[in-house]
Amino acid sequence: MRSGLLAVVLALAGFFARPAFAYPFMIGHGYTACAQCHTDPSGGSALTDYGRGQAEIFMRTTYGAPVEEPGPIKNFAFGVTLPKELQLQADARGMFIPQPGNFRFLLMQADMRAHLNLSGFRAYGSLGYVTEGADLAWVTSNATGGNVVSREHWLGYDVAKGTLVRAGRLSLPYGIRTEEHILFARTATRTTSNDDQQLGLDATYTRGKIRAELMGIAGNYQIAPDEYRERGYSLLAAYAFANTMEVGVSSLVTSSALDIDYVEPRLRQAHGVFARYAPLEAVRLLAEANTTVSQLGSADAEIGTVGYLQVDTEPTRGLHLRGTGEWCDDDHADADSSALRGSFTALWFFAPHADIRLDAMYGTLYCTPGEESRPMALAQLHTYL
Repeated sequence: MRSGLLAVVLALAGFFARPAFAYPFMIGHGYTACAQCHTDPSGGSALTDYGRGQAEIFMRTTYGAPVEEPGPIKNFAFGVTLPKELQLQADARGMFIPQPGNFRFLLMQADMRAHLNLSGFRAYGSLGYVTEGADLAWVTSNATGGNVVSREHWLGYDVAKGTLVRAGRLSLPYGIRTEEHILFARTATRTTSNDDQQLGLDATYTRGKIRAELMGIAGNYQIAPDEYRERGYSLLAAYAFANTMEVGVSSLVTSSALDIDYVEPRLRQAHGVFARYAPLEAVRLLAEANTTVSQLGSADAEIGTVGYLQVDTEPTRGLHLRGTGEWCDDDHADADSSALRGSFTALWFFAPHADIRLDAMYGTLYCTPGEESRPMALAQLHTYL
């Protein structure tokens, strides 16, 4: 029993290690677009100077009067003023393993990111270290554990106001980009922020109520041989009906000569809708539903669905209580029942540049219909410079 629990916890360690943070609950503060706060126009990656300021004003507990002006504490390393053309960010994330008799701390992330913008010419790169997992982002290849990773690196140019063209290794534009890449909707569509980035050519458009992104996928060149690399496209388009409501669609089609898991030719598709809505500033609803299609070799295509509904509440500034219900069925034609998972999360931004998170879940770890549900729990600590 204890070895089984340890296996679950170690799997969670790799599953929860997330390289960037994108908080879609910011729609409660009237933010539907992501480009103001993030160097990636679709969210995640390093924060802009404006984003650092909003993190201080809107996100953390202040233990008194609200923050009107963030001051120098928002800056890199709690006060370093950088040239306006440069953004730097370092992240460290660890997980507490709550195994009885073996309570310990595991470092999951140690990443450095840099973004340079010179008159519209942009360069972005990340370099980090993982003790395990993130295989598809490895720069080194130490099979026994401990590897250097680079999840994102790209060059870009702002061809017009609100329009950015990039080439390099990028997160795929699909669905709601969130810090929770454990979600079935991210793992089943292979659009997590952990190591599912791909090399390609990408164009984003963000103006007014519209945001859209289209990426031509050339494959993951941090894996070899070439037969394992997926090629195709991924896109999303979203419209903000109000400052507190956004609805969007996503589409992804890729193929590879050999699937990395099943070592057979594979065609993958995912098509879906998503929505974010804040009926009150402190109550946010997030929903996503996708149809998935997968075909291995000459076998019949498997058609499934995956999605979730999440309610994020903020009873006091900086403390988020969140409930999430998820489902996933990779093939509705087989006899296996859908994979289900329910979770409760407490996320507290308790200090500048720092947050702690507690998760209690019941269900399956991966999208594995037919697998027996089980309880899971863990705690994380995150800080950034």
